[in-house]
Amino acid sequence: MELKRFFENANNYDGRYIIIDGEEYAHMSKVLRHKVGYQIIVNLDDGKDYYCTIREMNKDYAKAEVDKIVDNECKASASVTLFQALPKGDKLDLIVQKCVELGVEKIVPFLSQYTNESKFNMQRLNRIALEACKQCGRARSAQVGELVDFDGLLGMLDEYDAVILPYEHAKVGKISAVQGLESGKKIALIIGSEGGFAPQEVEQIVAKRGQVVSLGKRILRCETAAIITSALIMYEMGDLQG
Repeated sequence: MELKRFFENANNYDGRYIIIDGEEYAHMSKVLRHKVGYQIIVNLDDGKDYYCTIREMNKDYAKAEVDKIVDNECKASASVTLFQALPKGDKLDLIVQKCVELGVEKIVPFLSQYTNESKFNMQRLNRIALEACKQCGRARSAQVGELVDFDGLLGMLDEYDAVILPYEHAKVGKISAVQGLESGKKIALIIGSEGGFAPQEVEQIVAKRGQVVSLGKRILRCETAAIITSALIMYEMGDLQG
């Protein structure tokens, strides 16, 4: 049987046992129907896999004994944050799911001039991100941040080693040519909504060391652009190569 993965707070580990509670315990007991004696993997956001055996199942929590601790190999070479202009409908669900599977560490939704959506459920998207982490075997959780406006986005870019801006009107510029990508520890990827970016927004991002790149001759949907660019970044960093 495939070992199921659960994420818990490091404070729930006493050096021998890990307490599984809250939503993770509800999923374990009510959905997966785990019982005493089942083996599981627990992650404490420290980059390690804790292989455990369930020793107790109580009303509100399970107690799992740690059998061994193994370094998880799924960590990306750099910390990649996707800044995604809020798209319409449920497109952000797909973006979060697939980009987290590819190795993106954080997703920050933002509002831009051509954004036509305002609905945003951060709690739901963080659940999607958590399930994506479990599915792809990550030991560190990915986070969906608070919705910010365009000025808020600009104010966050100073902390990144490389800022990448795919732009539908760009004629040249490859991901492989981005300066700071190979040596950078913090990478920012900025994707527009369905309407793209206003020219002045592109200028403002470039003034913040943003590097404009082209994704080819075809104009991609925002969800396609987010996923393919995340994959290209991971490939250039060596994370998608054997």
